[in-house]
Amino acid sequence: MGSEMCIRDRSDDAFKVPGKQMNYVNRKPIGVAGLITPWNTPFMLESWKLGPALATGNTVVLKPAEFTPLSASLWAGIFEEAGLPKGVFNLVNGLGEDAGDALVKHPDVPLISFTGESSTGQLIFGNAAPFLKGLSMELGGKSPAVVFADADLEAAVDATIFGVFSLNGERCTAGSRILVERSIYEEFVEKYAAQAKRVKVGYPHDPATEVGALVHPEHYDKVMSYVEIGKTEGRLVAGGGRPEGFDEGNFVAPTVFADVSPDARIFQEEIFGPVVAITPFDSDDEALALANNTKYGLAAYIWTNDLKRAHNFAQSVEAGMVWLNSNNVRDLRTPFGGVKASGLGHEGGYRSIDFYTDQQSVHITLGGAHNPTFGKN
Repeated sequence: MGSEMCIRDRSDDAFKVPGKQMNYVNRKPIGVAGLITPWNTPFMLESWKLGPALATGNTVVLKPAEFTPLSASLWAGIFEEAGLPKGVFNLVNGLGEDAGDALVKHPDVPLISFTGESSTGQLIFGNAAPFLKGLSMELGGKSPAVVFADADLEAAVDATIFGVFSLNGERCTAGSRILVERSIYEEFVEKYAAQAKRVKVGYPHDPATEVGALVHPEHYDKVMSYVEIGKTEGRLVAGGGRPEGFDEGNFVAPTVFADVSPDARIFQEEIFGPVVAITPFDSDDEALALANNTKYGLAAYIWTNDLKRAHNFAQSVEAGMVWLNSNNVRDLRTPFGGVKASGLGHEGGYRSIDFYTDQQSVHITLGGAHNPTFGKN
């Protein structure tokens, strides 16, 4: 693998002035890419970074999350079987403050792609600054799902249940704030709470399981602390503790708080667990203000059958990704990333090619030199 690898580039990478000049962009691998990945969907997110980094000719150092080292260890065997030369893929396990920090501060690693918490992203940004490293960071979220009165109520309930409780709520794009138009608010809350209570909590080997245990006791304690905070900030309508029959382990019952004020901590802060806050609104303008009223801007979900409203709201909401009447399904060629505290830069499709390569402009004259002559006479 190397700079000779053929990569399908965008159409703006070659320009011709007939009879005068050819111009093209030569993409070159940057060198060593440091990839720091999270624990919530480890193998998938590692693949999102490894694929384009290697395809563009870079070598990589993968530092997986300390909670999920086993799936990352599979990559070495996969790449060996595929015939990747030794030393192109490198795996380093360790704590973020040790192994991750060393990778970020290493002078021979010019590129860092990080997925994780916003606070960690801020540290990486500061530590990488003296080296002027290339950075791509997909960080935290507190994504709104906005349900208007003209929406398909059943579809909206189903999707917003899945949107926050799938992956145990341990997902950056979770729709953990649900904003509902007041005329359907009580009906929505009633249906939502009833369905949340029916979500099946269980063990991974049970095919019926819909929500499992959280990743680690430390994270369980954090999520449960937010549940207790929520009991002082909203109306508990489902969950609020351990699910029935699970006296041990990191299990949290799907928890729903209604009537949550926008200044509440459970409205503003990323919980990263099966906990959701529901808030009413009275107008499109209020819905937009509530949707944008956090430091995050990763995803947004809009439920309405009004086409003009859907497009206008999508273009005004502060989010890197927007889903209309749908939930989390996307073409992997589209950009993935957020705005505000949810990230820096985007990856996916040609944007990954841009990130993992240096772009060198090459200009070739097809006739005489274009420049005027100085100093001859």
